[in-house]
Amino acid sequence: MEEKENSGIIAKLSEFTKNESFVKIIVAVGLAGIALILISSFFGGKSDNTNEEKANTFVTNVSLTKYENDLEQNLAEIISCINGAGTTKVLITMDSTVEQVFATNKNMEQKNSNNTKESNTENNKDITADTSYVTVELSDGTQQTVLLKEVQPKVRGVLVVCSGGDNSVVKEKIIDAVTKALDISSSKVSVAGLSQ
Repeated sequence: MEEKENSGIIAKLSEFTKNESFVKIIVAVGLAGIALILISSFFGGKSDNTNEEKANTFVTNVSLTKYENDLEQNLAEIISCINGAGTTKVLITMDSTVEQVFATNKNMEQKNSNNTKESNTENNKDITADTSYVTVELSDGTQQTVLLKEVQPKVRGVLVVCSGGDNSVVKEKIIDAVTKALDISSSKVSVAGLSQ
């Protein structure tokens, strides 16, 4: 009796699946599912890491350029106030880019082992270190590393061009001011006269 019921159910399902409207419904549901998957990948997916890295690099480069420009402008204003310097233009070159320091977790594990050979006993210490970045989850569900600080790059060299740059006394005052303001050696500072 049970076999007749099973074969009856299978026969009804077979008839139902041969029905043209059933096939249309299955195809429509499948297409709707595919469309939802595509839409969610465009709008709901997590951002691509390469795009994030490009954005971070762009922000770092913009902040470095802004830092250089602000430093040049401030230095030019100060130097132009030195008696005899006159109109002043400053160019600063940096040694590298901005260095970002992120929070990390460091796990150190030490294993001691003894190797005994006929007459020698060796004590070996195996130390393994594992470092991982500390991350926090943002309100949108993405993970972000914790930035501790940004280290500004060191000044590689300074070029000062000013009206009084040919005067040795003015030149010495400018070099002294620049070396003290930027904490660099005098060999990294060049002062020249401004062409008329």
